[in-house]
Amino acid sequence: MDLGGTIGNLSDQLKNLEFPASKDDVIANLQNNNAPQEAIDQVKNASQDTFNSADDVTQKLQGNQ
Repeated sequence: MDLGGTIGNLSDQLKNLEFPASKDDVIANLQNNNAPQEAIDQVKNASQDTFNSADDVTQKLQGNQ
């Protein structure tokens, strides 16, 4: 999947989230910010349960697991 410019937008949306954050917190934040369902699904399917930063989340979305 190619989220293109969406990754940058997600980074902006996640900057208000307090890290480290649980997977559920990241998903809720993305949903509240009307993120693309594909991005939300990728976070849901990520192998980790805690994210340490917005960069950590976007790396997962870019497939750098």
